[in-house]
Amino acid sequence: RWFPDLTNKLNCVYGSNYENWMTTEGFEESYLFSNSEDCCEMWYPSRGSGCPDASQAVNPEAEDETYMYGSARNYYFPDYAVNNCGYGRDYPAWMAVSGFEKFYLFNEGHECCDRYFPGASNCPYENTAQGGYFWNSYQDHVPNGAPMPVVYNHTYYPDVFAATCVNGTDYPAWMASDVDFKRLYLFGTLEGCCVHWFTEAGKDACVGKVIQGVYAVEPCPENRPECNNAPTIANVTEHRKTMWYPDMDGHKCKNDGAMPSWMLAEGYTSHYLFNTRAQCCAAFGFC
Repeated sequence: RWFPDLTNKLNCVYGSNYENWMTTEGFEESYLFSNSEDCCEMWYPSRGSGCPDASQAVNPEAEDETYMYGSARNYYFPDYAVNNCGYGRDYPAWMAVSGFEKFYLFNEGHECCDRYFPGASNCPYENTAQGGYFWNSYQDHVPNGAPMPVVYNHTYYPDVFAATCVNGTDYPAWMASDVDFKRLYLFGTLEGCCVHWFTEAGKDACVGKVIQGVYAVEPCPENRPECNNAPTIANVTEHRKTMWYPDMDGHKCKNDGAMPSWMLAEGYTSHYLFNTRAQCCAAFGFC
């Protein structure tokens, strides 16, 4: 059916990858059309002969494809490791679930490049379709009996005082308080966090001084679903006594367990206790 692509093309397109809410009562008659003329007249009359767009919507019909049974198709996607658009089946799994595919997976290379890397040269950097299984790029030419490689599932979040990202799950609780905050503050790659938060200072500078934080729960490798990830902090109260804190009189950060008792009180710990010296120093400028 014809529908308006409200996310990327801003034009009428044909396909079945429209938003689910467009099929609900009160919306269908305004968003789904049997012909392009009605869609264009309703949504993009100013485009004239430029409506509809002859190609498919930017977002592919791939929702939950990777999560359910591995990617079956090749798509263009932003590869933050090289600041360019890649092509194949080996995009991160999260890009194809929960509606993310509408923003990260593309049928055409220029659509990915225009959205994420408009100034990049030679974009996309690859155009050859990937054959075989989607994990081949990680394990080509390895015998069937060889153990699978471990692909770790890390979390990164920005520390604005340190102007870099922290590898860990010791981020402030509010960063994971709702879906929008998670998308804005929590990242699966160091490069993605640095590009999003510290582009002005330079991605390389951010990556070069990444801070190793603490994982409240040791992350399981993403390709080890049987992993039993037990909590790493058994006693929160005792753990806080091992954290770094600012010595206001000495103008330096310490982790000798002798912090003032009020720093251990709820409401103060998130501002005065740190898992790393680097975070404490950046917050108070003592080091």
